[in-house]
Amino acid sequence: MPRHFLFMCHPDHGHVIPNLAVVTELVARGHRVTYLTAPSMAGVVTEAGAAAVTYPSRYRDADFALVADDPGYLMGVLLDESEAMLATATADLDADRPDCLVYDTSILYAGRVLARHWDVPAAQVIPVFASNEHFSFLNAMYNPESAAAERPSAERPARMPEWVGATMARIGALCARYGVTAAPHEVWFEVPPLSLVTVPREFQYAGDTFDERFAFVGPCVGDRGFLGSWEPPGDDLPVVLVSLGAVFNRDEGFFRTCVEAFRGRPWRAVMTTGGGVDRAALGDLPPNVEVHDFVPHVAVLEHAALCVTHAGMGTVMEALRSGTPMVCVPGSALDRPTGWRVRELGLGTVVDPADLTPGALVEAITAVLGDAGIAARSELMRKVVAEAGGTVRAADEVERHLARSR
Repeated sequence: MPRHFLFMCHPDHGHVIPNLAVVTELVARGHRVTYLTAPSMAGVVTEAGAAAVTYPSRYRDADFALVADDPGYLMGVLLDESEAMLATATADLDADRPDCLVYDTSILYAGRVLARHWDVPAAQVIPVFASNEHFSFLNAMYNPESAAAERPSAERPARMPEWVGATMARIGALCARYGVTAAPHEVWFEVPPLSLVTVPREFQYAGDTFDERFAFVGPCVGDRGFLGSWEPPGDDLPVVLVSLGAVFNRDEGFFRTCVEAFRGRPWRAVMTTGGGVDRAALGDLPPNVEVHDFVPHVAVLEHAALCVTHAGMGTVMEALRSGTPMVCVPGSALDRPTGWRVRELGLGTVVDPADLTPGALVEAITAVLGDAGIAARSELMRKVVAEAGGTVRAADEVERHLARSR
């Protein structure tokens, strides 16, 4: 029986793109999908088959340098988005309430408050590492690498940071505004009946400790025509995809370093800037370097021998899906745990941005391309990703969740 789903996500490519294929699959099955997001993403979600409803987002006005180092600032940005989403949803969609909410984990405050306000089932999409009592993604982001491993839930600070109390207060205010009686900590730390994790369980930290409420479906990849097109150049040079993603990408020095690393080398670099830098500012490009604002990474990775990435989970999942080894240069706290996991599982290496020079990048690329073990493990992970189920399994899980909730 056709149902109405409401998807909710802030305007971050790394969070919207992982669920677009699920939207398209649900629509193909006869369901109706409404998508609440910012105007900048309206065209993308409409192309996926959803009806777009937009809210006045301030996400792109955030200072992402602060996001990288201050968890309190990050929570504030996401709570701002949640407040704006809730205001729009209750004003514009109250007369057309969905049968089920599907919300991105970053705006869980909006999703969980709205689900209670409307009394409808809800599921969350986690396009990053999932968290439980054995592993905290937030803890891993803002602590040294040793803290990214399993950490018993009993090991808590004696005194909570000030930003935790501020976040609790804002969640409480949201609950009160929309007539939700749940305590703030219940909303924040709830484990929903269904979380779609677009990461395979084998890549997840402490993956075997997550129960049946977490469906590790792996990357959900559909048509990426909205990112343009790309065709292999037709020469014999090994292709290397280079990207800093769509958020922390305003690093002209990084791209200049990459251009010099590839100059005169027997590789072809396909660099995507995500619109973060002016391509003309990168100077004279050698013939084996091509620079684009956007291209569909999945198309490039089908032909790539290597991926140089900021270790954003979206790009990493796309690389794992094609069995492509990686050189990770994680410049943000949000990306470091992903780079560490790539290295820990022997799927590539990590270069500290502070140590990045053309020579260091050449050395890292040469080492990874010459490592048969990394190639073999990357191929095994490609098979793991394929077996996780992807888009079809994600849509199945959402349908089953809704059927159980009726």
